[in-house]
Amino acid sequence: MQKIGIISIIIGGSFILGSNLVIAHTEEVVYDLNNHQLIESYVLEDDGEIVDITIIDNSLFSRMADKTYTVSKNKKNSWSISYKVSVKNNKIVSAYDGSFKAAQGSFSNSSVTRHSNSSASAKGAWRYHAATNTIQVKTTVVNNNLSVK
Repeated sequence: MQKIGIISIIIGGSFILGSNLVIAHTEEVVYDLNNHQLIESYVLEDDGEIVDITIIDNSLFSRMADKTYTVSKNKKNSWSISYKVSVKNNKIVSAYDGSFKAAQGSFSNSSVTRHSNSSASAKGAWRYHAATNTIQVKTTVVNNNLSVK
C-alpha cells in the first residue's frame, strides 16, 4: 500500500513540475533546449544495463535555451553521477559541481571536464568488490539539442 502512495506522489509531482518520463532503447538521450519540460527522465540501456538519465532545467523562469542544466545518470542500487552544464548561444560554457555517489562500493578519481564548446563529461572510477569500472556521463550540444550518453 505504501508503494502505491509513493508512486502516486511521484506521478502527481511529475505533472505538477512538468516532468516527462521516456523509456528509450538507445544509448543516447536528445533533449531539445528550446522545447522541453523542467524535468525530463529517461530509461536507457547502457552496455547491457538499465540506467536512468535525468535532465533538470535549473532556470525555472527563463524560457530561453541559454541556461544551466543538471544532468544525472543513475544505476539503481549501485551508483549515481550528476553535474551541471551551462549553455549559452548553443555552446557549453562551463561544466561543474559534480556529485559522485555509490550505494554500493565507492568512487575515486572523479572529475568534471568541459572538453570544448560542444562537449563536457563527468567520470569516475567506481569500485565494487574486486572490480573497478569507469563510469562516464558525456554531454554534447549540437543544433540546440543537448545529447547525453
